[in-house]
Amino acid sequence: MDALTSRERVLRTLRGEPVDRVPIFTPIPWDPRWTLERPVLTGWRAERNYQDVLRLVDQHCDATVHVGGLGNVFDRRFLLIPPEHVETASRERRGNRTIVTHRVRTPKGDLRTVYETEDGVTTTWCTEPLLKDQADAERILSVPFRFDKTDLKPYFADREKLGGRWLEECHVSTPMVSVSHMFQFEQFLEWCLAERPLIEKLIATCFERIYVKLEYLLQNGVGPCFWIGGSEQATPPMMSPKLYDDFVVRYDGQLMNLIHKHGGLVHVHCHGKVRGILDRLLAMGVNMLDPVEPPPQGDIEMGEAKAHVDGRITLMGNIEFVDLEFATPEQMDEKVRRALCDGGKEHTILYPSAVAISRLSDRYRDNAIQYIQSGLEHGRF
Repeated sequence: MDALTSRERVLRTLRGEPVDRVPIFTPIPWDPRWTLERPVLTGWRAERNYQDVLRLVDQHCDATVHVGGLGNVFDRRFLLIPPEHVETASRERRGNRTIVTHRVRTPKGDLRTVYETEDGVTTTWCTEPLLKDQADAERILSVPFRFDKTDLKPYFADREKLGGRWLEECHVSTPMVSVSHMFQFEQFLEWCLAERPLIEKLIATCFERIYVKLEYLLQNGVGPCFWIGGSEQATPPMMSPKLYDDFVVRYDGQLMNLIHKHGGLVHVHCHGKVRGILDRLLAMGVNMLDPVEPPPQGDIEMGEAKAHVDGRITLMGNIEFVDLEFATPEQMDEKVRRALCDGGKEHTILYPSAVAISRLSDRYRDNAIQYIQSGLEHGRF
């Protein structure tokens, strides 16, 4: 078989067509644009351990690439209200942390939320949620919705830079995930029972706004792949199957139908225990599912998951982040072999449950290199 681009390899895998090998997704933070543009990487990405892995990633790894230029079309933090209602009230430094306070102006009074970042760590923590009580929920609901159609020229310019080598992907916030992120999580779970009508109102409102925006993007050629948070907030043991149907399937299924109507692909990301929702994901028409975690973080081995979906979903996994950090290279090789070979290699993508967000340890470097090398060895057809 002639050499395939990453885009061709992933699409053929999704369709069940012949490929040269199983696609290998990166075990480190990486953007394929770097292969083209060669930017100067700083901080821990400039260190030797990261650079050692990066060389192999550039040569061998595949990707679905988030195309820029869409701004905050699906900003999940503020119920997708018009951006002029949100302002940065303050930004301050405390030691090695940056604290950003946002103020949300509503007809019924102001809301406040706080996010923090730490130097050398590429993640963000919400340290004060937006909604604390019923009055806050009514405040965010009081903001009138308006969708100013996004200028898509920057999106298509960014997609053009990729040169057709990688599969383009757009991230879409889903209703229940967006609503849950406005609360402290334990309070959100309590409210799903104690304040169910209000939670349903928030989710339904969020759905209507997401649907309008997603339809506009689809009608104007954005795609073909759409990354959707699979509502791991509602998988066992957080919620019952009935609540998952009411809060997730009812709304996400309509979004997925809309994507399929326009010829798009649905990529669902859902950590945790997915055994009990596989049939629901099949019914909604999911095309790709990650990270399909094995026990104890998840509840299903890759071979069993492959047998269950029987080629109707391409499974991405099931290598745990904790194994990249703590396994031996010999153990990593065996984990990769089982992830790829148990149940057959078709409709399979090698994928870690997460990647490092700070400096790579020597063990992580060794395991990341082994992960790629084992993927190349065991993933051949």
